[in-house]
Amino acid sequence: MEKEKAIQCVPVELMDRLKALAGRLWSEKNPVSVHLNAVLEEFEPDLKSLGQIISEYEAEYAGRAAQHREDCARGEARLRKELEDLKGRLAGVEASRAEALKRIDELRAALAEREDALGALKMKTSETEGDLNSRYVAKMQELYEKVNKKELDMLARWEEKNKSLETRSQEFEARQAAGNRQLKLREKALEEEFNARKAELIRTFDRIREGLEARERALAQGESRAPVKGGGI
Repeated sequence: MEKEKAIQCVPVELMDRLKALAGRLWSEKNPVSVHLNAVLEEFEPDLKSLGQIISEYEAEYAGRAAQHREDCARGEARLRKELEDLKGRLAGVEASRAEALKRIDELRAALAEREDALGALKMKTSETEGDLNSRYVAKMQELYEKVNKKELDMLARWEEKNKSLETRSQEFEARQAAGNRQLKLREKALEEEFNARKAELIRTFDRIREGLEARERALAQGESRAPVKGGGI
């Protein structure tokens, strides 16, 4: 079995100089040139094989580098696609959030309108109550003036009619009290309706806010998982 030879890299200039020396010795008919030429011919195949090995190694390295570049390009394309998908999802969430904010503004405007309507109703109720009181005072004043103008000889007659006047006065007071009670009941009903609608609007606002927070958390979780996908390239 042929013994394996240890191969080392030899500069090309050294080999050229050895060949030139061998040629000069051969031209001088020096016996050493025979031995030197024999050595060069013996190791020349190994030198050629070493060059081929280097060429093959360089070709293999170039192929591996090209494959690595292709893998990197595919990974980059995949990451870009994932980024575009995330951007699309983010745009959708932003659109939903804008729509929710718009709805909240509309609900706030409706709530303010209801509050204004309730304030106007309270003012109208107060004006109506004041008008009734003024009419009552005017009526009583008119009654007092009529009584003062009556002569003493009409006192008996007036006493006879006093019961009728008292009855009418009581009825008027009863109607006024009933009217006041109705106004208070109506005002109370309106306040209860307003409070109920206000509570409903607040609950609606809370549901919308919770939905937005849930979407933002979901988006944040999706963004936190995105780097893990890209890290496996």
